[in-house]
Amino acid sequence: MVKRDGSQQSSRLIDALKLAHEVLNSVGVRHALIGGIAANLYRREARATQDVDFAVNVSATEAVRLVEAFRKAGWSAEVRGGKAESMRLAHEDLPRVDLLVAGTPFEESAIDRAVKLSIDEQQMLIVTPEDLIVYKLIAGRARDYEAVAAIINTVSKLDRAYILAWLEQFGFADRWIRAEQEARLLAADS
Repeated sequence: MVKRDGSQQSSRLIDALKLAHEVLNSVGVRHALIGGIAANLYRREARATQDVDFAVNVSATEAVRLVEAFRKAGWSAEVRGGKAESMRLAHEDLPRVDLLVAGTPFEESAIDRAVKLSIDEQQMLIVTPEDLIVYKLIAGRARDYEAVAAIINTVSKLDRAYILAWLEQFGFADRWIRAEQEARLLAADS
């Protein structure tokens, strides 16, 4: 279970997370938490994050209803990408929320495979550690490799064949090799 740590930033992130989750539920949009907050759930030591990220599975019609629901809840919504690949939500009192619209079989599968966890006493769907690793390695930023290394060193039973199969489909199998090397280096430094 994740609870507030007492810091103002943590409280604001959790408030944004819970409010966004409520709006997504109210519209009936299938969604799962991804990004830095999700990574913190699968690692020993949490890292700072500035926003909330959800993967969402929406049709074009649902996306219009979703934007309207967020606006009614006090958020401004900016659709990003030519085919509504993502939505950036801003609220005057809360951190940013990004919604990544599922556009591939992997992204749809990740939402379908999500697991329930408790965040500040509210049940939410979070992508599995394996799916989060695939998301992060597709992004391929330095901070993503660091998060993946920490997850590898924390989660004892990762389905490595599953991870590698998806990365191979995206042409990023070499990123898994690098992530495992970084995990070994991180473990050696601990």
